[in-house]
Amino acid sequence: MKKIVTIFAFLGFTISSFAQVGIGTVTPDASAALDISSTNKGVLVPRMTQAQRNLIGTPATGLLIYQTDATPGFYYYNGASWQSFASSGWSLTGNGGTTPTSNKVGTTDAQDFKIVTNNIESLRVTSGGNVGIGTSTPSTKLHVAATSVATQLLNDGFEDGNVAPFTTGGNRNWTTGAPGFSGTTAAKTRANLVDNENSWLETTATIGAQGGTISFAYSTSTESCCDKLRFLIDGVEQANWGGIISWTTVTYNLTSGTHTFRWNYTKDSSADGGTDEVFLDDVIITENASPTLTIQDGAQGVGKMLYSDATGLATWKNPIAVSTTDDDWRWQTGTSNSDPIYHVGNIKVGQSTASTYNLHLNNGSASGTQAGIGTIEYIQDGVDEFNIYCPLSPITNNSINAGSGTKRWTAVYAATGTINTSDRRDKENIQPLRYGINEIMKMEPVSFKWKKENESGFEIPDAEKETKLGFIAQQIQPILPEVIETHQWKEYEEKPGILVKEEMPRLGISYTEIIPVAIKAIQDQQLQIDALKKQKEALEKIVKTLENNKKGAN
Repeated sequence: MKKIVTIFAFLGFTISSFAQVGIGTVTPDASAALDISSTNKGVLVPRMTQAQRNLIGTPATGLLIYQTDATPGFYYYNGASWQSFASSGWSLTGNGGTTPTSNKVGTTDAQDFKIVTNNIESLRVTSGGNVGIGTSTPSTKLHVAATSVATQLLNDGFEDGNVAPFTTGGNRNWTTGAPGFSGTTAAKTRANLVDNENSWLETTATIGAQGGTISFAYSTSTESCCDKLRFLIDGVEQANWGGIISWTTVTYNLTSGTHTFRWNYTKDSSADGGTDEVFLDDVIITENASPTLTIQDGAQGVGKMLYSDATGLATWKNPIAVSTTDDDWRWQTGTSNSDPIYHVGNIKVGQSTASTYNLHLNNGSASGTQAGIGTIEYIQDGVDEFNIYCPLSPITNNSINAGSGTKRWTAVYAATGTINTSDRRDKENIQPLRYGINEIMKMEPVSFKWKKENESGFEIPDAEKETKLGFIAQQIQPILPEVIETHQWKEYEEKPGILVKEEMPRLGISYTEIIPVAIKAIQDQQLQIDALKKQKEALEKIVKTLENNKKGAN
């Protein structure tokens, strides 16, 4: 009996009154039938091959062994078969020996699958197969949504009553005052600026790699020809404005980098117009949001386009080199109408049948075809003439000029002349003409040659210049000021519909308006002739009476 007690003491067994067995501990856990405690040793279970494992007769459910071959690891018997303790999940360091039919990541029910980073959803695959990046509700097979927004670097409406953080200088500093564009206050120049002085307002901003924009509202009340509000970016003038212009907003794109923005009011003319002030309001400088989607194939670059082949594979290419055999383009609208544009040959727009013209514009409407060509606003085609094989009409009645004070036609040829609208229903304040023979007698017709005369863009030599007949505008102006053109109305491209009256650099004469004066002079002269006829007839009667009396006296 002493030997048995000695063995149990040696083994370190502890058997409590509740039948828990402890090895290495005198207080086995109450929830365990066997509690083994050690700080430098482990439990070694039986080790055997797979063949030896399979020879165990009637294994008990829960029986545990370590298999040394085939797929080594711990195995337990679940009452029907041996199962490995190894996880059936995917390894975080990669997996081998997989097959697409049996190894997969995802859901087995009708639930979405999502991937998160920093516990924030980055990608979602819906149960319907749509993939969303940046959105949890993708509406297409690939739906990419931007999460970044544009950043406003500056938004100043000058409502605080000062121009800071802008700097100002020149002959006079800018100040603030009414009227404002969206509020009650705007930045403005001082009205006491005199001839040949300037006043500027300036600020800087740094734009990120994605670029940005600057927008602002301006208004001018100045003399139109010479006093200008000029807007410059990094010292390069972007636009200038003058005259009476109500509030107008403009926007300019910005590249990355640090830029200097300056609004400079220069007064060059001694003439006055308006209040001689310019106004600036709601200056907003915005940095664009980061790009949402980037597609790279090693050939991407500025100005390139994605060009697809017959199988749908797209690569970045220059627009002029999308095909090695045919550089023609086809623009398509709707589902069936296409308007081809050929690199050599005729171009047709709005025309479904073949065209015999280099440029064929047709909108199929009785009101005519409206075509805007560039922003320079003139048509130039070199040596050959620009032919129009159809009636040519302005889109709005009595609102469009042919030429201007700075862009004049050399000559206008017409088979049957020109017709001027003269319907009484279109006129008001009709008065008898006060001009006549007296004004005609003051006019000095002259012959002359032009200092510079051009034909089709080439200057005609002095020896070949033709003698012209006409008048000198400066001599006619004090006699018939109505026939002299001194100003023209100009529409501002930045805001269509805003017109300012601009002084022309050259005076012009409306020769057709001299015709009524000449007719009135002829009428005045005819009245004088009729009066002289009556005087002549009266004198003839007197002479005849005297002659008859003389004969009777004899």
